[in-house]
Amino acid sequence: MRLERALRASKSLCRTGWMLRGVPGAEAETVAEHSFEAAVLAYFLAEKLAMSGVRVDAERATAVALFHDMGESVMGDLVKWTGKRVDKPSVEREAFRELKVGEELFAEYSSRRSLESRLAKLSDVLSTHLQALRYAQRGYDVSEIVEATSSELQELLSDPELAPLKKEVQSLTNLKSGDPDPQT
Repeated sequence: MRLERALRASKSLCRTGWMLRGVPGAEAETVAEHSFEAAVLAYFLAEKLAMSGVRVDAERATAVALFHDMGESVMGDLVKWTGKRVDKPSVEREAFRELKVGEELFAEYSSRRSLESRLAKLSDVLSTHLQALRYAQRGYDVSEIVEATSSELQELLSDPELAPLKKEVQSLTNLKSGDPDPQT
């Protein structure tokens, strides 16, 4: 698959979980939108960690977050149910081999061995959580995703290297009903 085709696919491929919960395709977040937000969050959070004295490569965390779902542009967005029934990591690795770009970044993301990969995972989950809160504000029943991502954020923030980010994450997730939604 040519890179241009994969990029185009990521911009039009809606994240399946939203559509399964009633968000229309015209409003559903795309894989590209999610990856961009996750990458920006990874950079922001890495900079916060660096300011607290933690050695972290913000650019690496950003790149890992940017590529974490790129395989979906080849294989489609697999929901958790499907991912539990197929060897999703193998399918994703094959997708990256076909793309011929980002395979080492995806491998790092999947391993969760580096601080940057764990930061990218935190940013991935945080992006999903924020989007769920936005959809909930618009009246969509995404409570299952809000609850699941909230629990996952707590688990990720129990990592001693990520724990200093608890206040930043909490601040980002405190959407009030009066906060403007840029899509309305």
